[in-house]
Amino acid sequence: MEAHAVAIRVQRERLTRIASPWAVAAIVAALYLLVAVPALISDPFQFVNVGQQYYKKGTSSTTINEHARPLQGSDRAARIGYDGQFYYFLAVDPVHGKDYMDSPGVIYSRIGYPITVRAVSGGNAALVPYMMLLVNVLAAVGGTLAVAFFLTRHGLPAGLALIYGLFPGLVVAVFRDLTEPLAFALAAAALLVFDARSRLRLLGSGALFGLAMLTRETVALFPAILALALLVGVGTASEWRVRLRWGNLARSVAFAALAFVPLFVWRHLVTAWVPHVTTQEPFVGGEHHVAGVGGTFGAALTALVPFHAIAKQWPWTGDDVTDLVTVILPAVIWAGIALVVLRRKPSVGPLFVLANVAVFVVFLPTPIAVDYSSLGRASIGILLGVFVMLPQLGTVFGARAQLVRSTLVLWSLPLWIVLGFLLHTVGPKYVW
Repeated sequence: MEAHAVAIRVQRERLTRIASPWAVAAIVAALYLLVAVPALISDPFQFVNVGQQYYKKGTSSTTINEHARPLQGSDRAARIGYDGQFYYFLAVDPVHGKDYMDSPGVIYSRIGYPITVRAVSGGNAALVPYMMLLVNVLAAVGGTLAVAFFLTRHGLPAGLALIYGLFPGLVVAVFRDLTEPLAFALAAAALLVFDARSRLRLLGSGALFGLAMLTRETVALFPAILALALLVGVGTASEWRVRLRWGNLARSVAFAALAFVPLFVWRHLVTAWVPHVTTQEPFVGGEHHVAGVGGTFGAALTALVPFHAIAKQWPWTGDDVTDLVTVILPAVIWAGIALVVLRRKPSVGPLFVLANVAVFVVFLPTPIAVDYSSLGRASIGILLGVFVMLPQLGTVFGARAQLVRSTLVLWSLPLWIVLGFLLHTVGPKYVW
């Protein structure tokens, strides 16, 4: 009997070690490196995606002209490349890289990722394409670790963080040398550190959000909502009269300043250095105008039509249906869940989900909804918001919480792969 009890205890300890945040992060790291290392040995520029058009656009940088390797071929992908090339140009030559871009103000405002790559490369241009991928792998692992620690802190299994670490949108961003993995890793760390009752942790969280904003401004909804929550004293008292006080205003302003001022200052420096450039992508543009209304006003009206971006893609292809099932459907489902949670237990978690779903799914600008590479990575913030909300499901849904959590599978990598395969092989024959 005693031997049996000891065996059970040993088995539990082994399961605890396997399900620890560090073990979850190690699994994610191993899977990424399993793909990344052989590919980097073969050709690191397959992830940078340097287009011939942009490689030839400038002539001012001998470093770029000497080290960059544009894609070969005559198709559109080879001619245009992908966004990772712009962060490569910046990391390799910060002074002249702007001459190889269409929107240097936007790229230079997202300085966090390329400057990190340049730093770990030691300024060696030959190492930059390798470090771009490795930095993003570490960012994906770090973000997973932060989510896993957040879950265990609230009594949930760390293994759920695998959904975040292997979310197809994040995977695409990692292997295309984009800014989202590092930005949302910093945001996840900031959410983990955040504690309204601790001045030191508030400062740490605000500083991390500041770094995240300098990497990609799409994380802005998180610190904005938290700043408002600090202002009204969410979680500090039950009565509004007690919540609304000058101390809350000071904390909110200090937190918001740490999160937003660095980007504000940096963008002004960018515009001073590179005059006549915009540092923010337009939210409105590229939409079909509503009937009878043209120009900017018509585009703005169209942008307020729910789901106009995915509707514009009609008739849908296999890619569009995959996006519908693996991005839009789970976002709408979790928005509904967030509304239920917000009604029964008001907190910031559901607000994170609802705000991100509204901006990056319901009213998503048409230019983003081109393919999964754009739509998937735009949804990383939705998934992060869902994980922040997960601890509240037990209180709100009780015994049904596990069933509600099971819908996370809609964001899983295996489902995305299977659906993509089926819709591309079966769809053309039987559906469209």
